[in-house]
Amino acid sequence: MFKKTPFILLYFICCFSCVQLASEVKSWVELNENDEVFGKYHHLSEDNIKLFLPEVFKKYSLSAYQEELDSLLDEKEYKHELHRLNMMKSMKGNFHIFFDKETKSTYTLNSLPYTPLYKRDAQFILGMIRKRYEAETRNMNASFEKVTAKYNSSNGVQLFKVIYKIRYENYPVDAYNTSYIISSNKKTVMINLTTPFDVYFDPFIQKTIL
Repeated sequence: MFKKTPFILLYFICCFSCVQLASEVKSWVELNENDEVFGKYHHLSEDNIKLFLPEVFKKYSLSAYQEELDSLLDEKEYKHELHRLNMMKSMKGNFHIFFDKETKSTYTLNSLPYTPLYKRDAQFILGMIRKRYEAETRNMNASFEKVTAKYNSSNGVQLFKVIYKIRYENYPVDAYNTSYIISSNKKTVMINLTTPFDVYFDPFIQKTIL
């Protein structure tokens, strides 16, 4: 069962980013279900995975992303985000970061040891996510609410998705954390997308090739 995966996985799904998010909305965030998507593929050669992302997302090394964060965050927020990133980096598998400077949106992917994902596992993960958010928001002067959660299994692809909205007391723009766990083709990945808007990102995820 998926619950045997180390609890560190659950930490990163629900440990939200402190990055101060831009309020400007760009075209990739205005997609509807039947819209055509535009972007480019990124080949992650270490894992033989292809990602399809909006053109504005650029790949960052961990050190380059840390420099970007240092210019955006205060000391407390920077330490929180650095701790989160270092723990994500320490997970078994590879860690990739993409950042959209225009909207201050971050996309990360962790390649994980292959684990089949079943509906019962998704329910377990969702419960753990809520507990973790409760702990995190108490320490960050923030509140949270679940926007949506779903599980789907079809054509050999098992996918769990959850979106949470984070509201900060002293910041006018809400943050949205969208997390996907995908198992297919004997591979498992965890994707986290942090944006200042509720975005329909599924068309890009559907073009991911594991």
